[in-house]
Amino acid sequence: MAVPMKEKVNTRSIVYPPKYSFSTKKQVEPSIKEDVGQSVSRLWRSSGNPINRVTGNREGGGSFQVTHTGLFVNPGSVENICWPSAQRTYSGPVIGSFIKSPHWEHYKQEPQSAPDEKGLNAAGATAIAQCAPNNPTANLSSTLGESMRDGIPSLPGISLWKKKTEILKSLGSEYLNYQFGWRPLKEEVSNVVNAARQHRDVMQNYRHNEGRDVHRRFDYPDERQVYEHEVGLANAVGWPSGSKYQSLSQPAATVVTVTENVRKRWFEGCFTYGGPSKTDSFGRHLGFGSEADAVYGLNLSPDVLWEMTPWSWAVDWFTNAGDVIHNVGNFAAAGLVMRYGYMMEENISTTYTRYGSSCWNYFTDSGQVKSKREGPCSIGYLNVSKSRVPANPFGFGVGWEGLSPTQLAITAAIGITRFL
Repeated sequence: MAVPMKEKVNTRSIVYPPKYSFSTKKQVEPSIKEDVGQSVSRLWRSSGNPINRVTGNREGGGSFQVTHTGLFVNPGSVENICWPSAQRTYSGPVIGSFIKSPHWEHYKQEPQSAPDEKGLNAAGATAIAQCAPNNPTANLSSTLGESMRDGIPSLPGISLWKKKTEILKSLGSEYLNYQFGWRPLKEEVSNVVNAARQHRDVMQNYRHNEGRDVHRRFDYPDERQVYEHEVGLANAVGWPSGSKYQSLSQPAATVVTVTENVRKRWFEGCFTYGGPSKTDSFGRHLGFGSEADAVYGLNLSPDVLWEMTPWSWAVDWFTNAGDVIHNVGNFAAAGLVMRYGYMMEENISTTYTRYGSSCWNYFTDSGQVKSKREGPCSIGYLNVSKSRVPANPFGFGVGWEGLSPTQLAITAAIGITRFL
């Protein structure tokens, strides 16, 4: 078995309060402190938290594996129970004795010294698919493409606007010219203007939110296995006698042995996104939206349209739009990244004896002895292992060396760097 990096041993003690005389209300026996067992914490693996060279702050931690093994005890509690022949009362914790379960083989008593990285990576990938925000880069590409699909003339159509405007300006405004000449041209211009403005607004919103953080968590359902065996009735908890407790009255408590295994798995991450460089056609495309704004506020007529020539911005916008959509589409698979992402797992294995409530004697104010049920408790052993596996900015199971140049460029652009 592997040797742990660190180990810490803790002793579990229970303090039993003093006992008092019922008649005089004075203490007749001192409190008792009893060591009931030990627990051992072991750190098997830890890659530590790297320090950001720019800020000096520690980044998110790496993978680790830690275990806790030892005594499991859940004392019961009683109030003013008594031993009539001794005229003494007691209030405090009560415990029983451990009885080995017939299902002992299901108790995982060996500490898990290494995390199941393959299983955790697979679970982490599924968790990201379930909880990641929709990729804004992919949505941007789709939205821009939709706005280009309907009502936009072809590039030759835009390039002929100047010539069409010159002809319409010379013909005047007779009905047929309006219906079949000016009206279609005005609609074409309006469609291009609206599309250019929409592109600008969509891209400005995208750029505004670029680099902002979205936190997500995904919990898998707990996996639980429980094995129980009823031992019967036993008087295992009660009045202190030396360092042990013995019950005083009947009926006795119901005793059950339990072996239980629970696995908990969950993902936590912080998502953000990057996009095409601010120096490429993406940034230039925003300017065309501003040009369209100037036209949008005008009451178009052949004369106004003529004054607005040349229409090179519309040609440039139409040509540039295809490049922007293409560039954004290329970033769709790599635009969404994680500032941090962790897949975590906790395995808890316990085997213990559970005592139900016992029927205890107690004194009434008039000195009568009556009975009441109190003091359920459990005692046994547990083994807890906790694992954590980190992701790189693009998911689990792929090292930084497996990232493409585009992916590395995106992480650098939004300030995510691998610190050694």
